[in-house]
Amino acid sequence: MNIEKKRMEAWGTRKGHIGHIMLDKLAIPETVTVTLQGETLIPESFDCFGHPNFTKEQEQLYSFKNDEIRRKEGENYTPLEAEITYEERIFDVPRDKFDTVEGIEESLWDLQDLNKMLNNRRIFHKIHEDDRLNKFVLFGTFVLDEFGQVMSFEKTQVGGFVVKADVETFEDFHTDNRRWTITTDGYDIPEEGDICPCCGKIFAIDDLTQNPCVEVDHKMYHDKCWKNYRQQMEINAFTHQLMSLIYKDSDYHYELLPNGYCQGDCCAHIPWFLFHTIDGDIKMGWRKRVISIEWQENYKPFDFCEIFKDQNVTKYQDGNKWEIHAWGTDKAYEYLEKVRDAVNPNYSKY
Repeated sequence: MNIEKKRMEAWGTRKGHIGHIMLDKLAIPETVTVTLQGETLIPESFDCFGHPNFTKEQEQLYSFKNDEIRRKEGENYTPLEAEITYEERIFDVPRDKFDTVEGIEESLWDLQDLNKMLNNRRIFHKIHEDDRLNKFVLFGTFVLDEFGQVMSFEKTQVGGFVVKADVETFEDFHTDNRRWTITTDGYDIPEEGDICPCCGKIFAIDDLTQNPCVEVDHKMYHDKCWKNYRQQMEINAFTHQLMSLIYKDSDYHYELLPNGYCQGDCCAHIPWFLFHTIDGDIKMGWRKRVISIEWQENYKPFDFCEIFKDQNVTKYQDGNKWEIHAWGTDKAYEYLEKVRDAVNPNYSKY
Protein backbone atom coordinates (compact mmCIF):
# COMPACT_ATOMS: atom_id res chain seq x y z
CA MET A 1 0.00 0.00 0.00
CA ASN A 2 1.34 3.42 -0.99
CA ILE A 3 0.81 6.47 1.22
CA GLU A 4 1.43 10.00 -0.10
CA LYS A 5 0.69 13.52 1.10
CA LYS A 6 -0.28 15.82 -1.77
CA ARG A 7 -1.90 19.15 -2.46
CA MET A 8 -5.03 19.43 -4.58
CA GLU A 9 -4.53 21.50 -7.73
CA ALA A 10 -7.07 23.44 -9.77
CA TRP A 11 -7.15 22.16 -13.34
CA GLY A 12 -8.98 23.30 -16.46
CA THR A 13 -10.16 20.33 -18.49
CA ARG A 14 -12.46 19.47 -21.37
CA LYS A 15 -15.23 19.01 -18.80
CA GLY A 16 -14.51 22.34 -17.10
CA HIS A 17 -12.85 23.37 -13.83
CA ILE A 18 -11.92 20.47 -11.52
CA GLY A 19 -9.64 19.59 -8.63
CA HIS A 20 -6.86 17.07 -9.20
CA ILE A 21 -4.24 15.26 -7.15
CA MET A 22 -1.21 13.96 -9.04
CA LEU A 23 0.39 10.89 -7.49
CA ASP A 24 3.91 9.56 -7.91
CA LYS A 25 2.84 6.21 -9.34
CA LEU A 26 0.02 4.63 -11.31
CA ALA A 27 -2.91 3.79 -9.05
CA ILE A 28 -5.76 1.28 -9.05
CA PRO A 29 -8.79 3.60 -8.72
CA GLU A 30 -10.79 1.17 -6.58
CA THR A 31 -8.05 1.24 -3.92
CA VAL A 32 -7.64 5.03 -3.69
CA THR A 33 -8.65 6.67 -0.40
CA VAL A 34 -8.29 10.41 0.11
CA THR A 35 -8.39 11.99 3.57
CA LEU A 36 -8.29 15.72 4.29
CA GLN A 37 -8.19 17.04 7.88
CA GLY A 38 -9.59 13.76 9.14
CA GLU A 39 -12.46 13.65 6.64
CA THR A 40 -12.74 11.33 3.65
CA LEU A 41 -12.99 12.99 0.23
CA ILE A 42 -14.71 10.94 -2.47
CA PRO A 43 -13.22 11.61 -5.95
CA GLU A 44 -15.60 12.38 -8.78
CA SER A 45 -13.51 10.43 -11.29
CA PHE A 46 -9.98 9.25 -12.09
CA ASP A 47 -7.66 10.05 -14.97
CA CYS A 48 -5.88 7.44 -17.09
CA PHE A 49 -3.14 7.15 -14.44
CA GLY A 50 -5.66 6.34 -11.72
CA HIS A 51 -5.11 9.75 -10.09
CA PRO A 52 -8.21 11.28 -8.47
CA ASN A 53 -10.30 14.12 -9.88
CA PHE A 54 -12.65 16.22 -7.76
CA THR A 55 -15.58 18.52 -8.44
CA LYS A 56 -15.15 22.26 -8.80
CA GLU A 57 -16.88 22.67 -5.43
CA GLN A 58 -14.51 20.24 -3.71
CA GLU A 59 -11.50 22.09 -5.11
CA GLN A 60 -12.89 25.43 -3.97
CA LEU A 61 -13.55 24.14 -0.45
CA TYR A 62 -9.97 22.87 -0.33
CA SER A 63 -8.76 26.30 -1.52
CA PHE A 64 -10.84 28.09 1.14
CA LYS A 65 -9.33 25.94 3.88
CA ASN A 66 -5.83 26.47 2.52
CA ASP A 67 -6.34 30.24 2.41
CA GLU A 68 -7.54 30.23 6.03
CA ILE A 69 -4.35 28.43 7.11
CA ARG A 70 -2.28 30.96 5.18
CA ARG A 71 -4.13 33.85 6.84
CA LYS A 72 -3.49 32.47 10.34
CA GLU A 73 0.11 31.30 9.86
CA GLY A 74 1.44 33.97 7.48
CA GLU A 75 3.79 33.67 4.54
CA ASN A 76 5.76 30.76 6.03
CA TYR A 77 2.70 28.57 6.41
CA THR A 78 2.66 24.89 5.48
CA PRO A 79 0.24 24.29 2.58
CA LEU A 80 -2.70 22.01 3.28
CA GLU A 81 -2.15 18.45 2.07
CA ALA A 82 -4.42 15.47 1.70
CA GLU A 83 -3.34 11.94 2.57
CA ILE A 84 -3.80 9.43 -0.22
CA THR A 85 -3.47 5.67 0.15
CA TYR A 86 -3.60 3.38 -2.88
CA GLU A 87 -2.31 0.23 -4.48
CA GLU A 88 0.02 0.64 -7.42
CA ARG A 89 -1.21 -0.39 -10.85
CA ILE A 90 1.12 -2.50 -12.96
CA PHE A 91 1.19 -1.41 -16.60
CA ASP A 92 1.64 -4.51 -18.73
CA VAL A 93 0.22 -3.51 -22.13
CA PRO A 94 2.66 -4.66 -24.85
CA ARG A 95 4.39 -1.69 -26.45
CA ASP A 96 3.61 -2.83 -29.98
CA LYS A 97 -0.09 -2.28 -29.23
CA PHE A 98 0.37 1.51 -29.11
CA ASP A 99 3.78 2.25 -30.66
CA THR A 100 3.61 0.64 -34.09
CA VAL A 101 1.55 1.37 -37.19
CA GLU A 102 -0.09 -2.05 -36.94
CA GLY A 103 -0.93 -1.67 -33.25
CA ILE A 104 -2.43 1.79 -33.70
CA GLU A 105 -4.48 0.59 -36.69
CA GLU A 106 -6.09 -2.01 -34.43
CA SER A 107 -7.40 0.82 -32.19
CA LEU A 108 -9.32 2.56 -34.95
CA TRP A 109 -12.52 0.52 -34.63
CA ASP A 110 -14.21 3.05 -32.35
CA LEU A 111 -13.51 6.04 -30.11
CA GLN A 112 -13.27 3.90 -27.00
CA ASP A 113 -10.42 1.82 -28.42
CA LEU A 114 -8.73 4.90 -29.88
CA ASN A 115 -8.75 6.80 -26.59
CA LYS A 116 -7.55 3.69 -24.73
CA MET A 117 -4.58 3.48 -27.09
CA LEU A 118 -3.79 7.19 -26.63
CA ASN A 119 -3.96 6.77 -22.86
CA ASN A 120 -1.59 3.82 -23.05
CA ARG A 121 0.94 6.07 -24.78
CA ARG A 122 0.55 8.64 -22.01
CA ILE A 123 0.92 6.00 -19.31
CA PHE A 124 4.01 4.51 -20.93
CA HIS A 125 5.73 7.88 -21.04
CA LYS A 126 4.87 8.62 -17.40
CA ILE A 127 6.55 5.47 -16.15
CA HIS A 128 9.37 5.50 -18.76
CA GLU A 129 10.22 9.21 -18.94
CA ASP A 130 13.62 8.59 -20.53
CA ASP A 131 12.26 6.27 -23.21
CA ARG A 132 10.91 8.09 -26.26
CA LEU A 133 7.91 6.77 -28.18
CA ASN A 134 7.76 6.60 -31.95
CA LYS A 135 5.97 9.48 -33.69
CA PHE A 136 2.92 8.93 -35.89
CA VAL A 137 0.35 10.90 -37.88
CA LEU A 138 -3.25 9.82 -37.52
CA PHE A 139 -5.79 10.51 -40.30
CA GLY A 140 -3.41 13.12 -41.73
CA THR A 141 -4.44 15.46 -38.89
CA PHE A 142 -3.24 14.34 -35.46
CA VAL A 143 0.37 13.99 -34.36
CA LEU A 144 1.19 11.36 -31.75
CA ASP A 145 4.52 12.58 -30.41
CA GLU A 146 7.38 10.90 -28.55
CA PHE A 147 6.12 12.11 -25.15
CA GLY A 148 2.67 10.53 -25.36
CA GLN A 149 1.04 13.83 -26.29
CA VAL A 150 -1.44 14.41 -29.11
CA MET A 151 -1.30 17.54 -31.23
CA SER A 152 -2.83 18.56 -34.53
CA PHE A 153 -1.67 20.00 -37.83
CA GLU A 154 -2.63 23.38 -39.21
CA LYS A 155 -2.20 24.52 -42.79
CA THR A 156 0.26 27.39 -43.21
CA GLN A 157 -0.13 27.86 -46.97
CA VAL A 158 -2.86 27.39 -49.54
CA GLY A 159 -2.85 23.83 -50.76
CA GLY A 160 -3.92 20.43 -49.57
CA PHE A 161 -2.41 17.01 -49.34
CA VAL A 162 -3.35 13.39 -49.88
CA VAL A 163 -3.65 11.16 -46.82
CA LYS A 164 -2.01 7.92 -47.83
CA ALA A 165 -3.13 5.89 -44.80
CA ASP A 166 -5.04 6.22 -41.54
CA VAL A 167 -1.73 5.83 -39.69
CA GLU A 168 1.69 6.89 -40.98
CA THR A 169 5.04 7.36 -39.34
CA PHE A 170 5.79 11.02 -38.80
CA GLU A 171 8.80 10.81 -41.09
CA ASP A 172 6.81 9.42 -44.02
CA PHE A 173 4.09 12.01 -43.62
CA HIS A 174 6.33 14.98 -42.97
CA THR A 175 8.50 14.60 -46.05
CA ASP A 176 5.47 14.93 -48.33
CA ASN A 177 3.63 17.67 -46.44
CA ARG A 178 5.96 20.57 -45.74
CA ARG A 179 3.13 23.09 -45.97
CA TRP A 180 1.78 21.94 -42.62
CA THR A 181 2.99 22.78 -39.11
CA ILE A 182 2.03 21.45 -35.71
CA THR A 183 -0.28 23.64 -33.65
CA THR A 184 0.26 24.44 -29.98
CA ASP A 185 -3.45 24.29 -29.19
CA GLY A 186 -3.68 20.58 -28.45
CA TYR A 187 -6.10 18.36 -30.29
CA ASP A 188 -9.80 17.68 -30.69
CA ILE A 189 -10.65 13.99 -30.35
CA PRO A 190 -14.02 13.27 -28.69
CA GLU A 191 -14.49 10.54 -26.14
CA GLU A 192 -16.84 7.58 -26.45
CA GLY A 193 -20.42 8.79 -25.86
CA ASP A 194 -19.73 12.49 -26.47
CA ILE A 195 -22.60 14.21 -28.29
CA CYS A 196 -22.46 17.22 -30.60
CA PRO A 197 -24.71 19.85 -28.95
CA CYS A 198 -25.81 21.23 -32.32
CA CYS A 199 -26.90 18.17 -34.29
CA GLY A 200 -27.38 15.83 -31.32
CA LYS A 201 -25.45 13.00 -32.96
CA ILE A 202 -23.08 10.80 -30.97
CA PHE A 203 -19.51 11.13 -32.22
CA ALA A 204 -18.01 8.17 -34.06
CA ILE A 205 -14.55 7.31 -35.31
CA ASP A 206 -15.54 8.37 -38.84
CA ASP A 207 -16.05 11.94 -37.59
CA LEU A 208 -12.30 12.29 -37.27
CA THR A 209 -11.84 11.78 -40.99
CA GLN A 210 -15.10 12.91 -42.60
CA ASN A 211 -16.37 15.63 -40.27
CA PRO A 212 -13.53 16.92 -38.08
CA CYS A 213 -14.30 17.99 -34.54
CA VAL A 214 -13.54 21.11 -32.53
CA GLU A 215 -13.61 21.80 -28.80
CA VAL A 216 -15.09 25.13 -27.68
CA ASP A 217 -15.79 26.09 -24.04
CA HIS A 218 -15.35 22.47 -22.89
CA LYS A 219 -17.80 21.15 -25.49
CA MET A 220 -17.08 19.04 -28.57
CA TYR A 221 -18.75 19.97 -31.86
CA HIS A 222 -18.58 18.69 -35.39
CA ASP A 223 -16.51 21.29 -37.19
CA LYS A 224 -19.30 22.01 -39.69
CA CYS A 225 -21.87 22.24 -36.89
CA TRP A 226 -19.74 24.68 -34.92
CA LYS A 227 -19.03 26.91 -37.91
CA ASN A 228 -22.71 27.07 -38.83
CA TYR A 229 -23.65 27.78 -35.19
CA ARG A 230 -20.97 30.46 -34.93
CA GLN A 231 -22.13 32.09 -38.15
CA GLN A 232 -25.76 32.12 -37.01
CA MET A 233 -24.73 33.69 -33.69
CA GLU A 234 -22.91 36.41 -35.61
CA ILE A 235 -25.88 37.05 -37.89
CA ASN A 236 -28.20 37.30 -34.90
CA ALA A 237 -25.82 39.66 -33.09
CA PHE A 238 -25.52 42.07 -36.02
CA THR A 239 -29.17 41.96 -37.06
CA HIS A 240 -31.62 41.41 -34.19
CA GLN A 241 -29.29 42.65 -31.46
CA LEU A 242 -27.92 45.68 -33.32
CA MET A 243 -29.40 46.86 -36.61
CA SER A 244 -32.96 46.03 -35.56
CA LEU A 245 -32.45 48.48 -32.71
CA ILE A 246 -31.48 51.20 -35.19
CA TYR A 247 -33.98 50.55 -37.98
CA LYS A 248 -37.27 48.74 -38.28
CA ASP A 249 -36.87 45.25 -39.68
CA SER A 250 -38.72 46.36 -42.81
CA ASP A 251 -36.32 49.29 -43.30
CA TYR A 252 -33.18 47.24 -43.93
CA HIS A 253 -31.94 44.01 -45.41
CA TYR A 254 -28.43 42.60 -45.63
CA GLU A 255 -25.90 40.59 -47.56
CA LEU A 256 -23.23 38.36 -46.04
CA LEU A 257 -19.68 39.28 -47.06
CA PRO A 258 -16.39 37.41 -46.66
CA ASN A 259 -14.55 38.30 -43.48
CA GLY A 260 -12.87 41.63 -44.20
CA TYR A 261 -10.14 41.25 -41.61
CA CYS A 262 -9.00 37.62 -41.76
CA GLN A 263 -9.03 35.65 -45.01
CA GLY A 264 -7.96 32.33 -43.44
CA ASP A 265 -10.02 29.19 -42.98
CA CYS A 266 -10.20 29.97 -39.26
CA CYS A 267 -12.41 33.02 -39.95
CA ALA A 268 -14.34 31.96 -43.05
CA HIS A 269 -17.44 31.22 -40.94
CA ILE A 270 -17.42 34.67 -39.28
CA PRO A 271 -19.01 36.94 -41.90
CA TRP A 272 -19.03 40.67 -42.44
CA PHE A 273 -22.24 42.41 -43.48
CA LEU A 274 -23.47 44.90 -46.03
CA PHE A 275 -26.67 46.43 -44.69
CA HIS A 276 -29.00 48.12 -47.20
CA THR A 277 -30.99 50.64 -45.16
CA ILE A 278 -33.49 53.31 -46.15
CA ASP A 279 -30.70 55.85 -45.61
CA GLY A 280 -28.03 54.01 -47.57
CA ASP A 281 -25.57 51.17 -47.21
CA ILE A 282 -23.43 50.32 -44.18
CA LYS A 283 -20.63 47.75 -44.12
CA MET A 284 -19.76 46.15 -40.77
CA GLY A 285 -17.70 43.36 -39.26
CA TRP A 286 -15.29 42.43 -36.50
CA ARG A 287 -11.61 43.39 -36.65
CA LYS A 288 -10.20 41.55 -33.62
CA ARG A 289 -11.75 43.40 -30.65
CA VAL A 290 -13.39 46.26 -32.56
CA ILE A 291 -16.30 46.49 -34.98
CA SER A 292 -15.50 48.22 -38.22
CA ILE A 293 -18.41 50.44 -39.37
CA GLU A 294 -18.18 51.91 -42.86
CA TRP A 295 -20.86 54.15 -44.29
CA GLN A 296 -20.86 53.65 -48.06
CA GLU A 297 -20.92 56.26 -50.82
CA ASN A 298 -24.69 56.01 -51.28
CA TYR A 299 -25.42 56.78 -47.61
CA LYS A 300 -27.05 60.15 -46.99
CA PRO A 301 -24.49 62.93 -46.35
CA PHE A 302 -23.56 63.76 -42.73
CA ASP A 303 -20.80 65.65 -40.91
CA PHE A 304 -18.63 62.72 -39.85
CA CYS A 305 -15.87 64.85 -38.33
CA GLU A 306 -18.28 66.87 -36.22
CA ILE A 307 -20.30 63.88 -34.98
CA PHE A 308 -17.22 61.91 -33.91
CA LYS A 309 -14.82 64.71 -32.98
CA ASP A 310 -14.73 63.55 -29.34
CA GLN A 311 -14.17 59.86 -30.12
CA ASN A 312 -10.52 58.87 -29.67
CA VAL A 313 -10.70 55.77 -31.87
CA THR A 314 -9.58 54.75 -35.35
CA LYS A 315 -11.56 56.72 -37.93
CA TYR A 316 -10.80 57.80 -41.47
CA GLN A 317 -12.18 58.64 -44.89
CA ASP A 318 -11.75 56.59 -48.05
CA GLY A 319 -13.15 58.58 -50.95
CA ASN A 320 -16.79 59.18 -50.09
CA LYS A 321 -16.80 56.42 -47.47
CA TRP A 322 -16.38 57.00 -43.75
CA GLU A 323 -15.13 54.36 -41.32
CA ILE A 324 -14.88 54.19 -37.53
CA HIS A 325 -13.88 51.39 -35.15
CA ALA A 326 -16.30 50.71 -32.30
CA TRP A 327 -15.09 48.99 -29.14
CA GLY A 328 -17.96 46.54 -28.77
CA THR A 329 -21.63 46.41 -29.68
CA ASP A 330 -22.68 49.14 -27.24
CA LYS A 331 -20.38 51.63 -28.94
CA ALA A 332 -21.45 50.37 -32.37
CA TYR A 333 -25.07 51.06 -31.44
CA GLU A 334 -24.14 54.55 -30.22
CA TYR A 335 -22.32 55.42 -33.46
CA LEU A 336 -25.02 54.03 -35.73
CA GLU A 337 -27.74 55.86 -33.84
CA LYS A 338 -25.88 59.20 -33.98
CA VAL A 339 -25.48 59.00 -37.74
CA ARG A 340 -29.04 57.81 -38.32
CA ASP A 341 -30.38 60.72 -36.23
CA ALA A 342 -28.18 63.13 -38.20
CA VAL A 343 -29.47 62.03 -41.63
CA ASN A 344 -33.00 61.07 -40.60
CA PRO A 345 -33.90 63.21 -37.55
CA ASN A 346 -37.60 62.40 -37.67
CA TYR A 347 -37.15 58.65 -37.93
CA SER A 348 -39.19 56.58 -35.50
CA LYS A 349 -38.97 52.85 -34.94
CA TYR A 350 -42.51 52.78 -33.64
